Amino acid sequence: MSQAAKPLSEGDIAACNVIPAFEASLLFGATEDELADQVGWCRTALLEPDARVSGASTYKHMELMFEKPRYAEFVVAAVRAYDVKSLGVVGLACKTMPNIGVAMACHARYQKLTNRTATYQTELRADGLHIREQRDAPRLGSELISDYTLLVAIRLLSLLSDAPIPVRAMYSRRARMPARERALYEETLGASVTTGSALAELVLDPSILAFGVRKADAEMESYFRGVLENALPMTDETPKLLVSAQAVIRDQLQQGAPTLSKVAQALGLGERTLQRRLSEFGLGFQALLDDTRKTLAEGYLKQPELTLAEVAYLLGFVEQASFFRAFRRWYGMTPQAYRMSI
Repeated sequence: MSQAAKPLSEGDIAACNVIPAFEASLLFGATEDELADQVGWCRTALLEPDARVSGASTYKHMELMFEKPRYAEFVVAAVRAYDVKSLGVVGLACKTMPNIGVAMACHARYQKLTNRTATYQTELRADGLHIREQRDAPRLGSELISDYTLLVAIRLLSLLSDAPIPVRAMYSRRARMPARERALYEETLGASVTTGSALAELVLDPSILAFGVRKADAEMESYFRGVLENALPMTDETPKLLVSAQAVIRDQLQQGAPTLSKVAQALGLGERTLQRRLSEFGLGFQALLDDTRKTLAEGYLKQPELTLAEVAYLLGFVEQASFFRAFRRWYGMTPQAYRMSI
């Protein structure tokens, strides 16, 4: 569910995510004592089972390395050290998916299990498939790690795919980037890097969605999906208001798109009260409706007896074309393509 970013805290990121950058740091001017004192990272602690670090520590780390003489080379080395297993169980699950589109959808659903510092949106537009990152921390380390994360994303897609990843452009939140750093990033991506963007963003060729995953395994995919679903927060841990509101939305969808007024009335609340209480969780009503539809769509498309027109109706869309547009916004592919891939 799309929510406003929370203050960075301990446990934001599984330590397996930062180990490649930790090791690369030692090759480009940092010492283990320096990383322990200034960042709070200790090798023995990072290697402990289920170890986690704070998002703030990753920003401190990038700021520390930015002051070293060969920062750009450090970033590229850390990216190249990344493997799918660096994402933990989520990465291993992605390796089993049938194609890149489904692997990206898998990562989007379960990413919060290993990294809560950013959110990602995928949108298919005229100029390509856009992957946007959202971070709220207004500091240099946040901007630096956004660039790093986009480079890592291409590295991981390349490891998963059975074909090269065609990158069209990268957009950085940083106002300026040294020429040497930009050149290294552009060489790594095979595409231009533009600074001064409001959001960190990649633009890819949409064809990647159909690229096969080289180690796809339907049996293991089913296993990992079960593991990851069980690892998601249980319903009773979700705020009761959100559970109740989603239940009302599900019940009302077959009568068309539920309105704020109707859902508030069913919950025994005023419209403004419902809006205010949803905002406490970083949500608006439209975002809650959208997230509920998205989750239901996944389940409906796994039922081959349902036509796409019936799925659209069950989701409260008056026109099938509206459902198609929403689905492409959610997953960067059509419902037919998604159904064929599962």
